[in-house]
Amino acid sequence: MLNSTFSRLAAFAATLAVLGGIAAGVGAAIDATPPFQDCLKVAAAKAGVDTAPMGDEGHGGEPMVEAVPGADGLKSELAGAALNPEPSSFTAGRTTTWRFKVTDCDGKALRDFEPENGKRLHLIVVRKDLTAYQHLHPQLATDGVWSVEIETPRAGNYRAIADFVIDGRKYVVGTTLKAPGLSADRSLPATSLQASAAGYDVELRRPAELKADEEAQLTFRITRKGRPVRNLQPYLGSYGHLVALHAPDLAYSHVHPKGEDLVAGAITFNAELHERGNYRLFMQFQTAGRVHTVAFTQAVS
Repeated sequence: MLNSTFSRLAAFAATLAVLGGIAAGVGAAIDATPPFQDCLKVAAAKAGVDTAPMGDEGHGGEPMVEAVPGADGLKSELAGAALNPEPSSFTAGRTTTWRFKVTDCDGKALRDFEPENGKRLHLIVVRKDLTAYQHLHPQLATDGVWSVEIETPRAGNYRAIADFVIDGRKYVVGTTLKAPGLSADRSLPATSLQASAAGYDVELRRPAELKADEEAQLTFRITRKGRPVRNLQPYLGSYGHLVALHAPDLAYSHVHPKGEDLVAGAITFNAELHERGNYRLFMQFQTAGRVHTVAFTQAVS
């Protein structure tokens, strides 16, 4: 009986040893398996982009983010994120519902967009001659499809530029939309420091010379009938929004405001324009619940 008991105990001990060895082997195999990595994070790391948001605050107190290199709207794919539009037919003089997806490197529709300026995605649409400017905010459906109404007042090519943030990184991708027909391009307006919209006059104050890759302070002073406009209202978390588009390639810069002087009706931006040549600056502000857009042509040396 005693020998039988010892035999059973020995067998039990051996079984535990075997099971322990198997468990250790499985654990080693698990430890050896590389952790899952999101393809966008891998692509951003390869592009040399920090994965954490920057410390300073931008619009509406939100943390500023680091743009992925090449985030200028000239590409349809950037560091794993791609703009995939559904087939659409545009007609000059009409409004069209346009749908698109933003996908990752595996072709899956992205849905986890981080709000910037109160919106999960900003869409800039402009004709190739820098007319018909639109700043839109599409709606995202549960299947990952964005939809938005786009106006194409004249025949020709339009550029749609999507600006969004994922995992604390800013992406800018674009695509070309075509409204068939013949319509001559308009010449870029001459450089000016004055613009008007809806009875408002806007004066641009800037350094004597704008230089590529050098930060410059741009101040827009808004008046009505010669008096400062003191009833500016926040729009998308800020009193002003500025988008710069380079001619003729439509390279894009969304500029963050530095601050405002509501008594003087002035909004100031810190701008860093990376290309030499002409830019069209589109500045938006809001009064009495209406958004107004003024545009300036500026040369960068």
